[in-house]
Amino acid sequence: MTSLVRSALAGQGGWVSYSRSKRFYEPLSRYEGTAFTYDRVKAAVKELLHLGLIEEERALPGPASHGWQSRMRATDRLIAAFHDCPFEHVGPRELIELRDANGERMAYVDTDHTRRLRKSMAARNEAASAVRIDMPEGDGWLHTPGYVSARSDKTGGWVGLRPTPAPRMVRIYGRGRWDMHGRLYGWWQQLPQARRLELLINGEVAFEEDWSACHPRLLYAMAGKLPVGEIYDVDGYNPSHVKAALLTVMNTRSTYGGVQSLMKREKDKPGKWLHSLDYTKGLMKAVMHRHEPIAHFLGADMGITLMHIESQMCVDVLKRCERENVPALPVHDSFVTQASKGATVTAIMAEVMDATRAAINPCQSSRKRGFTPQMGAPVGSGGCVGASASASPVVVPSKTVFVPVPPVSPPAPRPLRWDPAERLEAMIAYQIKIERILMSEERREGIFEVWERREANARAIAKSVCLHENETGMRAFPTHIVPDRIGPTAASIKRGRSPRKSGSVGKGRRPRVTLHEVRA
Repeated sequence: MTSLVRSALAGQGGWVSYSRSKRFYEPLSRYEGTAFTYDRVKAAVKELLHLGLIEEERALPGPASHGWQSRMRATDRLIAAFHDCPFEHVGPRELIELRDANGERMAYVDTDHTRRLRKSMAARNEAASAVRIDMPEGDGWLHTPGYVSARSDKTGGWVGLRPTPAPRMVRIYGRGRWDMHGRLYGWWQQLPQARRLELLINGEVAFEEDWSACHPRLLYAMAGKLPVGEIYDVDGYNPSHVKAALLTVMNTRSTYGGVQSLMKREKDKPGKWLHSLDYTKGLMKAVMHRHEPIAHFLGADMGITLMHIESQMCVDVLKRCERENVPALPVHDSFVTQASKGATVTAIMAEVMDATRAAINPCQSSRKRGFTPQMGAPVGSGGCVGASASASPVVVPSKTVFVPVPPVSPPAPRPLRWDPAERLEAMIAYQIKIERILMSEERREGIFEVWERREANARAIAKSVCLHENETGMRAFPTHIVPDRIGPTAASIKRGRSPRKSGSVGKGRRPRVTLHEVRA
């Protein structure tokens, strides 16, 4: 019955995907209920095909499917049968989903953490239920009972979706971990951007604002740097190509993997890539050189981690909007709201971005304080003008006297308990060992990268760590992980035991007989 209703709601030209793999249905009792099983879905599809109510396109089994599922759609006979049939929409059973590396849903055991995540999503959906979304009719829109199609201005194709009576969101985590991915999904996100701007939010024209270069800015915060100039500006290349290359290489495990991902883009799909391999390699090299401060993050599979940070920023923005009674619908790194509330949402997004970057790297906070507490009050706030930075005011009834404060000398650096050159050699050996382990694991997964780049990366990390150790006088790694020098250390010499005595004078031991004594 579920397959029948979904096919009917899809309407003309709408496809409904489903899986023919038993492994797909194992964890679905949490998400779809116990009635949604492999045998029942397969039997229902077979019967609908026999009755001529649907038509089907099957995907190839196993890896040959390339991640695509089988799909079906209703015939005119099924659509006519359900033409005047009333439907009652039932929301998703789960507000949070956990998926594996292949994107399949996973079963999980509830913990305090999962209950907190579910409670947070329930609060976001409760606030979103007060938002009314109206879709226009006419050019670019096609409405059928329970189903809406919207035309994309970029591709000219039609996108089909099933809107819910009230906006509802589901948060999806990836790779079987609760600290990866975590983006919020709602039906309005499937609309092309031009169509989203035609929506009416609580009867008012929509407005959409996004975080510009969100992921690159977060990577710069992780590196403790600030981007210089426009992030997507590289001499000799189109900014749209630079953006595609930069965002792609963030989600791959090697730099050349980013090149391969760009070259594998389907030519007949949106965002197609029609450039040669030499052009793509040159582009990627230029991007790596342009963003050298974060080059060690590129090709390191950071995308899914950045998505989780971005999703938490999205939740923070929604909470702030709820407190200020501002309707907001998330679209990953952007928000749709009323045009009259656009400035408010934009300001909230900027504050959340600043707070997140400051949390990642406190030295990068872009917030400006009104004054520095050690320098006294600013001009016009009741403080004294022209006072020395090293003087603190003491107020007496008749006048203000400034008492000089002696400067505080910085603490002396700790003396080093190791030789910097020997410690650097040991650190390089340790980092190269780690890179070899990672390289062997990636080769088992079919990812290959030249060793010279990995070795250079290991040496750069070792030099950076040792520089920090020499400045602070504290070891970043204990000696049982990275020794102070290569070879046997003083800690490896056995202490508390006297050297073994030679000859036959050992106490309580039978005298030894030498070879000369035997011959004698």
